[in-house]
Amino acid sequence: MFAAGMANAQTASYGLNGGSGLIDMPTAAVLPDGETAFTFTSTENSFNGTLTFQLLPNLETSVHFTTLNGWGGGTLYDKSIDLKYQILDENGMWPALAIGFRDFASNGAFSSEYLVATKSFGDSLSLSAGLGWGRLGSYNPLFSMGTRPAATSTSVDVDHMFSGDVALFGGIEWDTPIKGLSLKAEYSSDAYVQEVGFGLVERNSPFNFGLEYQPFGGVSFGAYYNHGSEFGLRLTLFANPNRPVVDPDLGSGPVPVNARPAGYNADTSWANSTAAQDAVVMALIPLLAAEGITLEEARLTGTSIDLYIRNNSKPQTTKAMGRIARMLTVALPPSIEIIRITPLGGPVAVTTVEIRRSDIEAQVERPNAGPDSFRSAVFTDAQNTLGDGAWTRDVFPNFSWSLNPRLPIELATGGEAGSFELQLGASASYQLGRGLSLNGSLSQLIYSSTDGVADSGPKLTRLTADYVTKLNPSTYARVSAGYLDGNYTGVDGEILWKPTNQNWGLGLELAVALERDGGTFAGLTDEQAYQAMGSFYWDTGYYGLEVQIDAGQYIGGDVGSTFKLSRRFENGWEVSGFVTVTDMPFSEFGEGNFAKGISVTIPLRWTLPSETRSNTTLSLGTSGEGGKLIGIGNRLYPMIRDYDVQDYYDSWGAFWQ
Repeated sequence: MFAAGMANAQTASYGLNGGSGLIDMPTAAVLPDGETAFTFTSTENSFNGTLTFQLLPNLETSVHFTTLNGWGGGTLYDKSIDLKYQILDENGMWPALAIGFRDFASNGAFSSEYLVATKSFGDSLSLSAGLGWGRLGSYNPLFSMGTRPAATSTSVDVDHMFSGDVALFGGIEWDTPIKGLSLKAEYSSDAYVQEVGFGLVERNSPFNFGLEYQPFGGVSFGAYYNHGSEFGLRLTLFANPNRPVVDPDLGSGPVPVNARPAGYNADTSWANSTAAQDAVVMALIPLLAAEGITLEEARLTGTSIDLYIRNNSKPQTTKAMGRIARMLTVALPPSIEIIRITPLGGPVAVTTVEIRRSDIEAQVERPNAGPDSFRSAVFTDAQNTLGDGAWTRDVFPNFSWSLNPRLPIELATGGEAGSFELQLGASASYQLGRGLSLNGSLSQLIYSSTDGVADSGPKLTRLTADYVTKLNPSTYARVSAGYLDGNYTGVDGEILWKPTNQNWGLGLELAVALERDGGTFAGLTDEQAYQAMGSFYWDTGYYGLEVQIDAGQYIGGDVGSTFKLSRRFENGWEVSGFVTVTDMPFSEFGEGNFAKGISVTIPLRWTLPSETRSNTTLSLGTSGEGGKLIGIGNRLYPMIRDYDVQDYYDSWGAFWQ
């Protein structure tokens, strides 16, 4: 909340494998915390795309999708997850030490494990040496640790790890005096057994050589000569949530706190006048609007004020609440001591934050104001409305619409190469009341990487009646009926139990639907489908990590579970990945009997100087029949997860900004 974790001193460069390393071999160095990189590599017979994310200061994760032509007389489309954990950072005479896994939890064609040490000499030279198993133990092994099972990619598997032949690898990296230019050389322990057998690689030498150039921040190129016979190229685009593209313009500062003088007039008789209460509310509305905050409901007594607000601009809701609290010390009659602020998450109220005015007056511009103000605040599950007699903004019915491009990307899967599409999406919402709305969306395909320019008409991707409410202060409910997504028509209902002072919650979602005929406006089939999914949500409070586990029956009829891990940064940047395993047969599900995917959400505030809550998301996922959920766009947990006590704790440093 109030201090950032220390970053590792030893950082890494990118290799031909897509993650950090030498060329094909790994190193023990890691990337800066939060580093996110898209890497594209190409050799004579293969293309590799990789998304690498430094999930924790010592844990690097990568998701690969590979197309390898000529594999067994055909083409191999492979997807895999790599992990590298730095056990020890470099310290004095001691090298950095790391353990790593390629194609983690799957004994596939590229599966391997390793231990590696890296030592730097000065600011420009580093040496690495390690031991490899699997692919990295296939050339000139030193010894053997039992028999490694034959490679297969049809299931989740860990029995093969650190078994079989063990080989030595190593290399050197030199940052030349020319800014941005570095040279690499390595001794590879990968014999490329299957590639050589299929005639894809001519391996004349275990030595690989590379030249890399970083012309400016965020872009890195690499050119390599491998095996004594083959050239390879690499392009990496990288960014970090802790390094915004432009310095943020925080706008005008907060108003000064107006402390009440000793012996102030505590008379509450003014509150007996409805006109006086309305005057206070009317005065607050433009003040809040100037900060990008909409007042939805208000209630005043002689000693307290309750505000339900919608934060439209501040990246951290805690910053919006701090601005409001300061304003109220100026605008409120001195008799009001208790301030309760309730932000809305979508159409529902989540958490009420109670602050004493005297605490604000005592803490402002004092040492430890941040932690002191958090400890003195009181957090409770909010009632969904302030009820009868409260001032309420009269905006219903209300119509809104949007038009925006979409770029869905699919990884290689099911015997097909990776693909992307350019779509134009139009959405509209007609809100009849708090939580009750009619919603629709259309999608027009503009271009497909597989089919070229599209000539089909628009598809109806949603036409639903939706109702979102609270059953009690800690339980949320949603029901949606109509054209739920591009594939199904029916009814989908959801309940979520998530007390605000608890860092975990439970959800249940049920759906009954008919399959749609290709997203047409009226076409339905007689194929019935059912979905029953239980969910567990956990905000760990550790480096912004959140866990979601779904288990039950997917809409395709298969039964299984999905594990999703997300890391969220205070500025709104988020990287998340998922793995799904079900009982659907391999022949129907697709490669590996399980699905993988990753998405990166980048706040526009990271690229623009102005404050905004808008963001853009890039998703890389797999298509197939297994592990599918109905594409509901208004599930409950994403609506409310920014407004519980754990999230307020993580971002409370913005309260006084």
